[in-house]
Amino acid sequence: MQIQRRGEGHYDWKLYDGEGRIGVEWYFRHTTELPTSAMLYRLEAGAEEGEHFHLEGDPRSCSVVSQDEMYIVVTGEVVVTLAGERSILRPGDAVYAPQGVPHGVKNESAEPAELILLFGPADGNPLRRA
Repeated sequence: MQIQRRGEGHYDWKLYDGEGRIGVEWYFRHTTELPTSAMLYRLEAGAEEGEHFHLEGDPRSCSVVSQDEMYIVVTGEVVVTLAGERSILRPGDAVYAPQGVPHGVKNESAEPAELILLFGPADGNPLRRA
């Protein structure tokens, strides 16, 4: 049985030219065989991920592979930018960022926020193809 306790996969990162640092809990980073990776982001007040995108072959991409991402807000409130459009997300809200589409997350509130980030290959969902 594989169990990962909070803190066992913790990183403290500054991402994509964003302000502040983001606490990242990367679940089963080296052991999962799922096509999707999972992280818990913790953004303190004012912290941001910075705008970025994932598209194989594009020199401006922040990664060498194309990936889709989904952010799900657990606690707090964040502002998400996707293709230049801003939206406020609260607990239970989610946003989907397809490969190649610029996006970013910022905590503009006075309280910390936590989000689940899922990311993986753009063709990874067999239900979408059914």
